[in-house]
Amino acid sequence: MSTADLEASIRRAVDVHLPGRTVITVRDRGVWERHIVEVMLDGDETVFFKIQTEDWNMTGFEAKGIRLFQEHGLPTPGVLAVDASREIFPYPYLIEERRGGTRLGTLLEGADGSEAERIYRALGSFFGRMHAIHHDRSELMIPFEGSPAPGEYMYQAEIVGGSGKAALEAGRISQATYNRAVALWGANLVYLNDHRPTLISTSPFLWTIYLERDAQGWTVAKLSPMAELMWWDAAVNLACLQYPPFGTVSSSRWVAFTSTYGVTPERKRVLLYLVMQRICAAMGIYKEPRTARTEAWAAHCLDNLDDIMDEIEAL
Repeated sequence: MSTADLEASIRRAVDVHLPGRTVITVRDRGVWERHIVEVMLDGDETVFFKIQTEDWNMTGFEAKGIRLFQEHGLPTPGVLAVDASREIFPYPYLIEERRGGTRLGTLLEGADGSEAERIYRALGSFFGRMHAIHHDRSELMIPFEGSPAPGEYMYQAEIVGGSGKAALEAGRISQATYNRAVALWGANLVYLNDHRPTLISTSPFLWTIYLERDAQGWTVAKLSPMAELMWWDAAVNLACLQYPPFGTVSSSRWVAFTSTYGVTPERKRVLLYLVMQRICAAMGIYKEPRTARTEAWAAHCLDNLDDIMDEIEAL
């Protein structure tokens, strides 16, 4: 879609869903999971269009996730409109309110030790509240008939196949390490499936968690994208937060996190998910911002994969 066509479609959508409002500027923010367009309206109000680029129902996932957050008093942008008609754009889209905040990774770059610990206490409080929301089964936010359980799906999609197979073929891991990861996850699937289905984000990354500060201190402002919410194991998030892709967390920061989070899952469970996440991160599944730092981290993130598996086997 050309720039002119995009702007014309945005104006048409605003006329339909936000009647009486005037589009001042349209800024194409590119594609990350969906096509993101920042639109300034009259009155200096900014909204975001999130337009699907394929048939995967991310618009429905996001709208449902936002409603769930709102029901439980968790911070999230409001949804102004959802349009699945495909009359204006070729795929469904939604219009969201703008909610502020600064990326976690950006904040940590300039934070001293005590400030970083305050940030991690805010993260612990937020994820503790989020992980207190439960469901009767682990599944997608909007499940489809025949959808597999998340553990079995990720085992086949990212350990046996997908990223695991790609890492082997690219020479990032040896055949022995690949075989070991497949066997270790396979032997522990029953264990991993024995969890309380919990609301999680499948992408709680340094660049997807936004925080803001007021007179009371730091709070999480939003997660982006909300389409990444699902029902699964809280340990999936804990693995990502304690051992973040493309970053590190010191022991003092993690103590600060757990001080407000509460009881954390057993270490074996967290490390099993870490094996999967390291392989996915190495192979670019998380669509991280490409910088010299993230590329350097990805180049070495599998160096200690066997050490992680040694620890799992010892537990």
